[in-house]
Amino acid sequence: MTSESNEQPPKYTYTPFPQTTTVHPLRPYYVPQDMDHYYTPFGNNTTNSTEVQNDMTDLDSQSLLKDLASLGFIKYVGVGFSHPFEAAKTLLQVQYLPNEDIVPMVAENTHGNNGSEEDLDDDDDDDELYVRSSQPLDPDAPGFRKTKSSDSQGYLTTNIYDASTRPHYMLPPLENGVWSTLGALRSHNSEGFSSLWKGHFASWLYDMGHLFLQPTLEGALNDAFDLYDDTIPLIYLDRVGPNIATLVTSHLVVGVLLSPLEVIQTRLIVQTSSPNNKKYNGTFDCLRKMIKEEGYSSLYWSHNLLPSIIYHTISPLLECTVPLIIDRIFHISPADSPFLYGLAQLGLNTLQLLIILPLETVRKRLQCQIRSRTPDKPFETIVQTRKAPYVGILDAIYRIIIEEGISQKYIPTRGNVQKRRRQRGLLDNYGIKGLYHGFYIHFTTNVTTFLFQAVNGVEDEFENY
Repeated sequence: MTSESNEQPPKYTYTPFPQTTTVHPLRPYYVPQDMDHYYTPFGNNTTNSTEVQNDMTDLDSQSLLKDLASLGFIKYVGVGFSHPFEAAKTLLQVQYLPNEDIVPMVAENTHGNNGSEEDLDDDDDDDELYVRSSQPLDPDAPGFRKTKSSDSQGYLTTNIYDASTRPHYMLPPLENGVWSTLGALRSHNSEGFSSLWKGHFASWLYDMGHLFLQPTLEGALNDAFDLYDDTIPLIYLDRVGPNIATLVTSHLVVGVLLSPLEVIQTRLIVQTSSPNNKKYNGTFDCLRKMIKEEGYSSLYWSHNLLPSIIYHTISPLLECTVPLIIDRIFHISPADSPFLYGLAQLGLNTLQLLIILPLETVRKRLQCQIRSRTPDKPFETIVQTRKAPYVGILDAIYRIIIEEGISQKYIPTRGNVQKRRRQRGLLDNYGIKGLYHGFYIHFTTNVTTFLFQAVNGVEDEFENY
C-alpha cells in the first residue's frame, strides 16, 4: 500500500456539535484530553469550538441573571410580608415615654385654664422657645440649653399624652404591642396603609447584600485557613472553634459594611409621612443627605459603630451555638428526643431574645440621632423621641430604665385625653419593659415553631444546622 492510502481519514471523527449521526459505537461521550473537539453522537461539523463555548457562556450568563432576578423578586416579596411587623417593632423601640415622676412634664388642664395671666404669658414664652425634636442632637447645641420651657435636666415641657400639645403628624403614645401599633399606623391621617412599608427597599438591599457577601467571605476565610467547608454543620466537626470564628467574623464584617442601610431603614420608618414635614424621600435621598449633613464619616465612624460591632458579633455567635449547646452540653438528640430537643431550643432562643432585644433597642435609638448642627430640614418623627442625645450604649440603657417607667395609665377618650391615675407595680416604675418591645411576637413565633416540631419531629431542622 502507498503512503496516500495510509493517510485516509478516520472512520470515526469528533466534532463539537451537531449535524450528522456518525458516532463511535463504544465511546459516544468520550472527551479526549487537551483537545478542542469532542466525540459526539452528531458527527462531523466545521463549527469552531470557541464559538460554541462563547454561546454556552452567553446561555450561562442569561440563566444566571434570570436566577438572580427570580431570587431578588422572591426575597423582595418575603421581606414585604415581614416588614410591617419590623416597622411596628421599630417604632415601639425608639419611642420615648418618660415617667412623670422622673421627668417633670407640664400637664395642661384639658377642661379649661384656671391659671393667672402670668401663667398665660409663660405659656406664650414656652411656645416661642419650643425646640423641635428633630433639631441636631448635640448637647452643646442651643436646643439643649436651659430655657423657660425646659427643666433643670434640659427636658422639654411638652405632654405627649395630651393631644392638644402633640404635633398633628405624631402618633398617640404606643403603650401596647405590635398589633396595636399596626392599627395605629394604618388609621392615622398622615400615615395610612402604605406607611407599613416605609424602609422596605433599604431592608431588601441589606438582606440581598448580606445573602451574597456573608457566605462568600466565610468560604474565603475557610479556604484561607484550610478549614472544613462552611456547608458542613458545626455539630459534625471535632474542632468547632475555628469555624465559629470565621462565621462570626464574616457576619461582623458584612454587618458593619452594610450598617448604613440599617440606619437608613430605621430613619425612614421613624420619620413622618406628612409631605410638609418628612425629611427623606427614599433610600438614596436619605443616604445623600446623611453624607451632606453629617459627613462621610457618619456612615461608619460614628456613634453607631460600636453598637453595630457588638450586635453583629453577639447575634451570630448566639445563633450558631444553640445547636452545639443542645448536642454537646445537654446531650439531646433530635432523632431520639425530638420533644426535649425542641424544648431546649425554645429555651435557648428565648434567652437569645433577652440578650439581643436591648441591643436592638439601643442601636435604633442611636440611629435616630443626627449629629449635625446645620441640618437642611428637621427630622420629624411619628413617635416621640428623646430630645437630649444618648452618650452611648450604657447611658441609653440606664436612661431607658430610669426615665421610662410608667406609673400612671392614660386612657384616651373621644374629646380629650384624660389621665387616670393608677399606681402600678414597683417594676412598672422602671423602664425595663422598654428594652423588650417586640418580645411577645418573637416568643409567640418560637412557641409556634416548637409546637410544630413537637408534632412532626425536628430531624429536618437538625440537618439545617
